[in-house]
Amino acid sequence: MRRYDLDNLRVIAFGLLIFYHVGMVFVPWPNHIKDVNTYEGLVFPMLFLNQWRLSILFVISGMGTYFAMSKRTAGQLAKERLKRLLIPLLFGMLFIVPPQVYFEWLDKGIFKGNYLQFYLDRSF
Repeated sequence: MRRYDLDNLRVIAFGLLIFYHVGMVFVPWPNHIKDVNTYEGLVFPMLFLNQWRLSILFVISGMGTYFAMSKRTAGQLAKERLKRLLIPLLFGMLFIVPPQVYFEWLDKGIFKGNYLQFYLDRSF
């Protein structure tokens, strides 16, 4: 049975997670990329989100796993999760993380050159 309440909580939590990661650019804490200006008005909302942003996702994930285990064996669940998560994991490792590191290194002066040179160098 589909749990729409959990789906809605997950959507809200991920929406706030996106806001949190965008906000990291504009608060005075360390991050990969920083804006030259920081906004003190963001500090309190960011501290608030920091308290529970991952915890709520783990709780929702745990509840989903609990409900999924009631209809599958552990092996079936592991196989299903592997099929669902392996491609997004590989995509992120190849196409999300390297540009993040590239722009961080450009920003900090660690690397000079174009993205293709950086990607082919693979020293990250």
